[in-house]
Amino acid sequence: MRKTALLSVLLVLLLAGTSWAVDFDELFGGDLLVELEVDEGALAPEEALLVQDRLDLGGSYNFSLRASRTFRGDTEPEDRFRASLDSQLYLDARPDPNFRAFGKVGLGYDASGGEDAFKSKLLELFADFNYDNKVFFRAGKQNVKWGVGYFFSPADIINIGRIDPLDPEAEREGPVTLKVHYPKGSSNFYLYSLFDGVKELKEIALAPKLEFVVGKTEFGLGGFYRQDEPPRLMATVSSSFGEVGFFGEAVLSFGTERGFLEPRGPVYEVVERDGVFLQATAGGMYRFKDDTGRFDLAATVQYYFNGEGYRDQEGIKKVRLALLNQQLPPVVNPLKLGSVALVGSGRHYAAGALNWNRILGSKLSASLLLTANLSDQSGLIQGTLRLPAVGKITPASAWAPISVPPAASSGRRGAPVRCLPR
Repeated sequence: MRKTALLSVLLVLLLAGTSWAVDFDELFGGDLLVELEVDEGALAPEEALLVQDRLDLGGSYNFSLRASRTFRGDTEPEDRFRASLDSQLYLDARPDPNFRAFGKVGLGYDASGGEDAFKSKLLELFADFNYDNKVFFRAGKQNVKWGVGYFFSPADIINIGRIDPLDPEAEREGPVTLKVHYPKGSSNFYLYSLFDGVKELKEIALAPKLEFVVGKTEFGLGGFYRQDEPPRLMATVSSSFGEVGFFGEAVLSFGTERGFLEPRGPVYEVVERDGVFLQATAGGMYRFKDDTGRFDLAATVQYYFNGEGYRDQEGIKKVRLALLNQQLPPVVNPLKLGSVALVGSGRHYAAGALNWNRILGSKLSASLLLTANLSDQSGLIQGTLRLPAVGKITPASAWAPISVPPAASSGRRGAPVRCLPR
């Protein structure tokens, strides 16, 4: 195979539709067109971009100092200080355009000490390969983008980690899976085989998913099946109208592994329930930035309906309060309490965030976060002011009043109370 130098120059002139004639040898004083021998085994330019002759090693490092003072009613303020180190290291190898290996680990150290002061965790370890550049595979532990929700994502039915509404953009732990991806036009077909906790072949879970686009709207349909677990179906939608983005999710679970509290006179019994359970969420995002850069605002709001939650929160409040005070809960079969969702037991949740970047053109930025369990009227409001960075140091100040439901407010001092779904 032979190629001719200066082909790109000639191509540009031809595309421009120019008609002309010139003697290149006379113009440049010698032979200009030179024939080059090309190695038949050489990679195409687009394939060469996917190949690395060496390993790519990188990561991130964070050293944080946190000081806080907590006020609880008439009790003395509680002061806390925490120094911590966190790091991520990754290794990326692409020896061939059709193969890639990637691994990432997380390291953490709490300077306050304790048995679990040092922690290490495998975050990702997978290999990418394909069949005839048409069907693509990823095998190993990997992060999976399944749902479209920001604060809550019930449609994310395969990731191990769950969204923390207080830190919705934090990386979530993914499963050990074999992902098969077949793109067709603007549609994508996926099949996940999930292996976490699998000891027998019949325990492997399967999760198919389809993504397709209609106009400016993207839809997703998927499911989850594992023997002896409730099967689930999910649907997602995301779109935009002008500067406003919309998203929504819905999940149908044909059964549940949760236990539920049923009143039995002055006490409660943990029972099982059959049926179809619905979880759904909807939200929107808006970004505004004026021409001067003085107002750079971003807002996100979201509502979440949890069909596995309680309409009446009285029983779960009594059980939670007894456990916080290290007392015997009012349950006739306490050995089954492990199946009861003591956290995330509400039926209705809401969350919102407002960010103001570079306030009035300054180097200050601020954010306001609200999360609420509408079922028991508990929640949290957190305001954060990010100060100008000094080199690699980024100072910030936060204020977070917490509203705790009355039945839990008399818990023992220092007991953590979370009112958010997991």
